[in-house]
Amino acid sequence: MAKPSVNNCDQRGMLKQSLLLMAVTSLVGAVGLFAMMHWPLATSVVLIVMLVLLLAGDRS
Repeated sequence: MAKPSVNNCDQRGMLKQSLLLMAVTSLVGAVGLFAMMHWPLATSVVLIVMLVLLLAGDRS
């Protein structure tokens, strides 16, 4: 019979963190969708600027 694995991580803390991350991601997606429906040009500019900043920060 296999031995149970022993780990020292907090399962409940990890679950709460992943649920919080999913909730924040869903909220950001909903806000982004709303913005794209009402202000497509401004939202596109903001997304392009954020992408450029993200890629520029990755180089340093």
